[in-house]
Amino acid sequence: MKHKKRERRLAARRQAKQLGANTTANRKADSKQKPKLKLKHKQRHSPAELFTDAQHILLVGEGNFSFARAVVRNLTGQGAGIVATGYDSPDVLEQKYEEGDNPVSSILQELLAAGVTVKCNIDATSLKKSLMANKKSGGLKVADLAFDRVVFNFPHIGLGIKDQDVNVRKNQALLASFFQSSCEVLRPDGEIHVTLKQGKPYDLWNVVGVAHQATGGLLRLKASFKFDPSHWPGYAHRRTLGYKEGMSASGNEEVAGRSRTYVFAPSQPAPGQAGCSPKQARPRAGKRQRAASDSDSGSD
Repeated sequence: MKHKKRERRLAARRQAKQLGANTTANRKADSKQKPKLKLKHKQRHSPAELFTDAQHILLVGEGNFSFARAVVRNLTGQGAGIVATGYDSPDVLEQKYEEGDNPVSSILQELLAAGVTVKCNIDATSLKKSLMANKKSGGLKVADLAFDRVVFNFPHIGLGIKDQDVNVRKNQALLASFFQSSCEVLRPDGEIHVTLKQGKPYDLWNVVGVAHQATGGLLRLKASFKFDPSHWPGYAHRRTLGYKEGMSASGNEEVAGRSRTYVFAPSQPAPGQAGCSPKQARPRAGKRQRAASDSDSGSD
């Protein structure tokens, strides 16, 4: 009797093992037959889905201000809600970008005529302080520092650093300080848009990780999509050094088909915190430097 019970138990164990083996084999077969589903961020290519004339928009690091012009044109000439800023002084701006057929002075005239607020000498790593400087001569008030969109296209430290590791760290520091600074002027339901080239060394910057770490996890990636210059009439990408005849591309060849926009949004703020800015103090990276080499990407 005991012998028969033992045989039944052994048979049951053998059957269970066989079923398990069959199940594993079936799963492997299914995984080979069924293609893995890849999660994709929502593709938002149309400018109309990115910006509206009802939004308060801050454009940061505008080199020749041509992206600001493109945004205005897509909004049918309505620019009252746009603050377009650049790092350079007015004199340096003119020296860099006063091109024969596309002078920055003409671009600025178009922006001002559309009602855009144009500001030079604005540091992307210290936005609140820069924007509020010289209130008597046009500095913004605290009430004006609440933006629905903060946009930084093709940021680059612009130092001509040949050592890739050092270059990556410097640009990561720029991005980190920008994200921290942006959180001080972003509405709780606002977005931060950063556009970068794809490929090395830009992929090594790890923009998503930098945004998360720099803000203590309070910024999250909401979406990403390919940047298409053709959607922005009048946009002309320029490197940080400016336009140099015979050296710089005249159109958008450097960024077309090889650039991506990352959209970040604040996570739910913790009690006592505003927007995506952590309460604890964070070390700020060095300020963005003016260009030293035309080998660096531009920031407009």
